[in-house]
Formats: sequence, structure tokens, C-alpha cells
Amino acid sequence: MKKLWMMVGLFAAVMTFAGLDIWYTTRQYDRTHECLLRANESIEAHEEALNNPETVQLCEEANAVWEKGKRPLTALTNHNVIRYIDEKFVSLLEQVRGNNKDDATVTVKVLISCVKDLRKENYPLWENIL
Repeated sequence: MKKLWMMVGLFAAVMTFAGLDIWYTTRQYDRTHECLLRANESIEAHEEALNNPETVQLCEEANAVWEKGKRPLTALTNHNVIRYIDEKFVSLLEQVRGNNKDDATVTVKVLISCVKDLRKENYPLWENIL
């Protein structure tokens, strides 16, 4: 009976940590995704002067949100994907500061897609399992 309670306790601990991981990573992906969507709207709204303070600040905010939360994501995520997203953030910031609208638009859309794909990749959904 003692072994049964130990197994139940261990199972409860594993499920608790799995739930916390899902909660934290979902929150992190959602916050990054929201920041990128706001940056995309700002990029599309300011076609003439892309390097305005609002757009630069939104892109820097999205990068800061990603940087703040990416460390725990590296535990279970492919490091190449994390590095790729890091490189895209650096590119986005340089393109916005350089007033390069076409490249910035493409880069922010790639980042949005990567974050969505990364979220799908990490969670056990029917399409991942099957």
C-alpha cells in the first residue's frame, strides 16, 4: 500500500509540473504573439516612416518578451528553432530602424508563423500524436 501512495504522489507531482509547464509556455507564446501582431499593425500603418518611435518600441517590446521567456523554452524545444527566432528578431529590429518596410513586413509575418508553429510543436495535440 505504501508503494501505491508513493506512485500516486509521484504521478501527481509529474502532472503538476506538466500543467505548470503548459501554463507558462502558453502564456509566453501568447504574449510574444500579441506583441508581434501589434508590431505588424504598426509596420503596416506607418508605411512612409517605418522607423518611427512607436514601431521601434513595439518591436523592441516583442523582442524583450521573447528574450525574457525563452530560457525555460530551451529545455524542451529544439535549440535551432530558438536561434532562428532570435536571428529573425535581430533582423526585424534592424529592418525597422533602417526603414525597410518590405523586409520588415515579411520578417514579422515569419516570426508570427514561427511562434504559432513552435506552440503547436510543443503540445500533444491529435495532429502531433497521429
